[in-house]
Amino acid sequence: MNRLNVSIGGARLRNLCLIAFILIAFALRIYKLDAQSLWYDEGVTADVAQRGLVDLTQWTANDIQPPLYYYVVAGWGRLAGWREWSLRFPSAFFGTLTVPLLAALAWRLTRRSNAALLAALLATVHPLLLYYSQEARMYAMLTALGVLIGYCVLRLADQPKDRRFYLVYSLTAVAAIYTHYFAFFLLMAFGGAFLFEQWRSHGRQMLRVSRGFLLANLLVLVLYLPWFTALFTRLAVDASYWQGELKLWEALRSIAISFTSGQTVEETQAIPLLIPYLCVTGLALLFLARQTSSAAAPPSLHAGQENEPKLRSLPAAFRTFSYALPWLILPIVAVLVLASFAPKFNARYVMIALPGLILVWAAGFSRRSESRDLPPISNLQSLLSTISLIFILATSLYADRNWFVNPAFTKDEWRDVAAFLHARIQPDETVVLVSGHAWPVWHYYAPDLPAVRLPNIDVLDVNAVLTFTNTVAPLRAAFASETGKTGAWIVEWQNDVVDPTGVVPVQLELAGREKGQPSLFWKLNVRRFANIKPKHIADAPPIATVVNVNFGDQLLLHGYTVVDNGDLLLFWERTATHQAPLADIQITGQISTTNGMFVNDLHDQRPAGYAYPVDRWPVGELVMGRIPATHWLGDQVVDGTYQLRLSVYTVTAGVLTKLTTSKGRDFIELAPLTVRQD
Repeated sequence: MNRLNVSIGGARLRNLCLIAFILIAFALRIYKLDAQSLWYDEGVTADVAQRGLVDLTQWTANDIQPPLYYYVVAGWGRLAGWREWSLRFPSAFFGTLTVPLLAALAWRLTRRSNAALLAALLATVHPLLLYYSQEARMYAMLTALGVLIGYCVLRLADQPKDRRFYLVYSLTAVAAIYTHYFAFFLLMAFGGAFLFEQWRSHGRQMLRVSRGFLLANLLVLVLYLPWFTALFTRLAVDASYWQGELKLWEALRSIAISFTSGQTVEETQAIPLLIPYLCVTGLALLFLARQTSSAAAPPSLHAGQENEPKLRSLPAAFRTFSYALPWLILPIVAVLVLASFAPKFNARYVMIALPGLILVWAAGFSRRSESRDLPPISNLQSLLSTISLIFILATSLYADRNWFVNPAFTKDEWRDVAAFLHARIQPDETVVLVSGHAWPVWHYYAPDLPAVRLPNIDVLDVNAVLTFTNTVAPLRAAFASETGKTGAWIVEWQNDVVDPTGVVPVQLELAGREKGQPSLFWKLNVRRFANIKPKHIADAPPIATVVNVNFGDQLLLHGYTVVDNGDLLLFWERTATHQAPLADIQITGQISTTNGMFVNDLHDQRPAGYAYPVDRWPVGELVMGRIPATHWLGDQVVDGTYQLRLSVYTVTAGVLTKLTTSKGRDFIELAPLTVRQD
């Protein structure tokens, strides 16, 4: 076979192929649907959907997504239950629905059944669409609604007097923006493409012909008025990501990987694949451009359109450009621009743009023999198209296989942690959640195991960093004598954000003793502490030796402590008050015995952990840096007395500058550092 896409003889066979793709898509999306644990976001879905209607609405008004998806899951869950399979089924349904919707849209856009079938096939196996079709979140539903909006817009462009579709368009658009705020960007893309086509077709009569479409969009805004206050409030107050500069190239790379390899190919493999994907997409655009340069306008869709206004219709290939490219580009640009002001970004936020790319591939690589107005496909073009499609399908199937069988792509193992603790926790032990906002997924799997939430927040807030001051009261209350609790299991998740300096385990180490080694689960750690005496839980940084050394008027080292397990605690304060971001501050050093014998190098690191650079510290607040015993003494921790020559330096544009103390030295000697492991 040396031609792309063997011509399909007859509508019946084409329909059978489409039905086969839909069934395959559904089978893939329900296969192992409940094999993995819910992760945090899915736990939030389970928690919110089980609330009453008023409480659900109020909760979403204070969160970062509108309520419609939760309404859908709430209604479904009350019919089908709240198991993982049931919670994820709405996403599987909408993920499957995307396949026929995209096929219908591709046919209306290109007038070629081969393009429609190819779009359906690519949507069936695309790893990003499959991944989010098996997650109890709103992204599969949002994508399906976006495709339906696109179909409605094309239908209105072709048949502007079909008033039924103005209502369908308005209701679908309202549903999309009540599902996710970023759906507004998709409406902007479709609206711009529609008006451009009307201008090309009708010239000065564009506004008259587009009146119905403009009124339909006005209806969308009117129906969304009750939620605008919540939208702007969340944009203003959301603090679920660290403030800082958007790393544009990293964001673009993340989007490119998601749109090609999905979420289930290792980055070391996905990055090299971007080059052939760039070539493949370039070829599709080139073949579309070749069609555009020589194609005639698309034929009429239906008999009886002779009463419609006379159109100077766009060629089908040019029409694909005018709709698919804005669909692909505008939501991405808009989200990145927004993220440059409020750095909240994840590649899944722009998943609504992915169908635009699939349409480019489907239209560019589909056979055009149905149209006599297009030039014949050359053997070279047919060969390149075939190779490109084989590449896309092969990499998609590889990523799909990874999702089902590769443990590297396991969701956070909350179910396993709950089962682990159910089998081991004793009556005198309690659970401490770090982070406290993980309570919804914890409660889903372990409602019978109450937990101390640190911090006690419902939504991640990067300003709610744990300190000795704000942990002392809840921890002392948890282990007060009347509770009968003397032991704790710490469940750590996202602790690099809410407990970046490790205050909670230090508190429990000061008040008790860690038992055994941490138990590691995917994205979670579990640690066990015993013999906890609440009076020893510190209410202030536990500085054993005070030094008060100022480095370059930027960083003050108050003192240090060596705890019983050999970990070294350094207590710092940021003294620089200027508003501009600080240079990245690092520490390094060399450890020796008191008689000068070399022991180990302290490798370069940030003073209080990689995830908590100095420019994020509140000015004037003491911050603890914890250096595990094996990091400063080496793999073999030997009891004894040591000294540390500690240096502090900044890195700006690759230039290293050591910070000097008030005595003009670029280091300080910390001694004695006594290690006595019991």
